[in-house]
Amino acid sequence: MSFLAPLIGAIAAAVVIPSLVALYFLKLRRRRMEVPSTLLWKKAIQDMQVNSPFQRLRKSLLLLLQLLILAALLLALARPTLFWDATPGARAVIVIDRSGSMSATDGPGGGARLDEAKRLAEGVVDALSADGAGQAMVVSFAEAARVEQPMTGDVGRLRDAIRSIEPTDQRSRLNEALRLVEPFAQEAAAGGDGGLVVHVISDGRVRAAETEASAAVLPDAQVQFVQVVDDGTVIDNVGIVGFSARRDFDKPQIVQAFARVANYGPEQVETTVELRVAGNLMRVEPITLPPASAAGPGERSLQFDFVTPESALLELGVTHNDSLSADNLVRTVLAPARRLRVLLVTRGNGFLERVIEGVGVRQLVVWGPEKYADQDPETLRRGGWDEGGVTADEGFDAIVFDQVAPDVAPPVDSVYFGVAPPLEGLTIEGRDDDRPQVMLDWDKQDPLMRYVAMDDLVLGSRARVVVPTDGQVLATAVAGPAIVQVTRGGVRHVVVGFSVTDSNWPLQISFPVFVSNAVQTLGLGGLAEAAGVSYRTGEVAVVPLTESGVAPEYRGPLTLTTRASEGAAVVPRLERVGLYDATGEVAVPFDRLAVNLLDESESDIRPAGSLVVGTAEAVAVGGGEAVRREVWPWFVWGALAVLLVEWLVYTARMRL
Repeated sequence: MSFLAPLIGAIAAAVVIPSLVALYFLKLRRRRMEVPSTLLWKKAIQDMQVNSPFQRLRKSLLLLLQLLILAALLLALARPTLFWDATPGARAVIVIDRSGSMSATDGPGGGARLDEAKRLAEGVVDALSADGAGQAMVVSFAEAARVEQPMTGDVGRLRDAIRSIEPTDQRSRLNEALRLVEPFAQEAAAGGDGGLVVHVISDGRVRAAETEASAAVLPDAQVQFVQVVDDGTVIDNVGIVGFSARRDFDKPQIVQAFARVANYGPEQVETTVELRVAGNLMRVEPITLPPASAAGPGERSLQFDFVTPESALLELGVTHNDSLSADNLVRTVLAPARRLRVLLVTRGNGFLERVIEGVGVRQLVVWGPEKYADQDPETLRRGGWDEGGVTADEGFDAIVFDQVAPDVAPPVDSVYFGVAPPLEGLTIEGRDDDRPQVMLDWDKQDPLMRYVAMDDLVLGSRARVVVPTDGQVLATAVAGPAIVQVTRGGVRHVVVGFSVTDSNWPLQISFPVFVSNAVQTLGLGGLAEAAGVSYRTGEVAVVPLTESGVAPEYRGPLTLTTRASEGAAVVPRLERVGLYDATGEVAVPFDRLAVNLLDESESDIRPAGSLVVGTAEAVAVGGGEAVRREVWPWFVWGALAVLLVEWLVYTARMRL
C-alpha cells in the first residue's frame, strides 16, 4: 500500500491524537462537600484519579475505540492506494506515448522505447481479452492525440492498431489524449459498470495540463502509468536544446549563431560541436559537459561568428553518440543579407523622417499624398529576397502613413499614425474631442511593443480605434484602444489611433524604440529576430506563395503536402526532424524547411517516477496488468463502524 498525501495525514495525526489522549488526563475542579456516608468515598477517589494529570494511563476501552476511529480517518486523509490485476473482460483504454523521447534506444535489448511500449500494450490486450468478452480502444499521443482504434473486442484489430503506431519527434501532451478518453470515462461511470481501466504507457516525459481547469477528468477510472523504462536504466543523452542565428542590423553580412548544449546523463561528457555553412565545415569546438543532477542537466552555451551575405544552410551538431539522435543536429536556412527599404507617406514630418533613418534602414523614400495616389498598389510590394547581397530598388519592405489615409489598403505591411486603412470594421473615433488622455496598458510581450514604456505618454485628444473582430489590441488609453494590429490577406496593418504631433511621444525614448520595432517586425516579417528560417516539431509552417499561387510539396524524412490559404502555403503539423526540400517554385529562404526538436522536456530522457493523469497523480509500475486505485472510502466506512461500536459501549456504561 502507498499513499498519495502522506504528509497531510502525518500532520493531522500529530495534532489530533495527542489532543484525544490529553482528554483522558484532564483534572476537573470540584467543590468541597460533606457526604452522609463513606460508601461514596471510593467512587470519588476513582474520579479524582481519572482526572489527575501525569499519572499512569488506565486501561480504557473507549479510548482504544476512539484511537481506532482517528487512525482510520487519518489513513483516509493520506489517500491510500493499492495495485491489483486488471479484471479480464473490463473496458480499457490503452494510451501510448509516441513523442520524441520515446525514440531513445535504451529499451530492452537496445530497442526503441516505443517498441517496448507496443509490446506492453499488446500484453494489456491479451490480459483484458482472456475470457473473450473484453473491449479496449487504442489512443496515441504526442503534440496531438488521435484514436488509432475505437472501442472493440476484436483482438486482431487492436494488435494491428498498436503495431501501426509510428514514432514522431514532437513534444508529448498527455492531456490531449485524456480529453479523447474523457467522454468514454463519463459514459462508463454513468452506466455503473465500474468505469474504465486507462493504461498510460510512456516514459513519463510528458507535459501536464497548463491549468488545473483544463485538466481532463476521468470519473471512476482506474488509471495506471506503465513505465517503459525503469529507474535503473543508464541514461546517456547529450542534446542541443537552444539555437538561434542573427544578422547584425548595420552589417547584415555578419551572422552570429548561439547554441545551448545539455547533458542529461550521470557522467561528465567530453565531445565536440561542429558548425557547417552550406555544407562546409566552419568551426569545431571541443566542449566538456558536467553531469546532470537533481538541479538540472549539465549545460554549456556557445557562440559562433562568421560572414555570409547569401542564403545558406546552417548546421550545428554534436558528435557524441547517445541514445537519442533527434537532438544531436539542428539546422536553419539563412536568409540573404537584407537592408530595409521603407516608404514614408506624409505631408511633412521631419522628426519622423529622422527617426526612421536612425533605426538603420538602407533607404527611406518620402512621398507626398499626391504622388502616392498616382502609384499602382501592386508595384509597392518588394518581390523576392536579395541575391548575392545586392538589394533591388523596386518596391518596399514597409510603408509608414503619417496622417495620410490611402484609398486602398496597400499589399505591403504598414504603420498608420492618426489614420486607418479602408478595412471593414476598422475606424478611428473621437478625434474631435480635445480632452487629453493617458495610456493605461500595453502588450509588453508583443514584438511591436517590446521595450516600449508608455507610462508618461499624454495624448491630446480622446481618439480611440474601433477594433474589428480579427483585430489585436496592442495598447489601450482612457478612451479605449489606442494601437491596434489587423492582418488581412497575409498583410499586417498597425494603426496608431493618434498622430505623433498630437502627443508628447516624440519627446520620449519609447518613440524611436516603437518605430524600430515596427520597421523591423513588419519589414522582415518572421526574420525580425532571426537570420534564418527554422521550425520545431509540432509547429504548423506557413510559407509565402509565388505569383503562380501553386502550393508546393516538401520532401525529406516524410513527404509534406501543403494547402494554399490567403496567399500562403500551410504545411501540416511537423512530425519528424530533418531538412525538407520543396518541389516547385518557392522563394528563398522557404525553398527548404529546417525542422528541429529543441525541446528540453524531450531531450531529458531520464524516466519519471510518476505523472499527472487528469486531476490525479499516477505512480509508475513495471508491468502491463496492474492498476492503481484509491481505497480511502474503505477506511471511512471502517471509522463509521467503529464509531457505532464506541457509541454502544458508551451507552451501555451509562446504564450501569
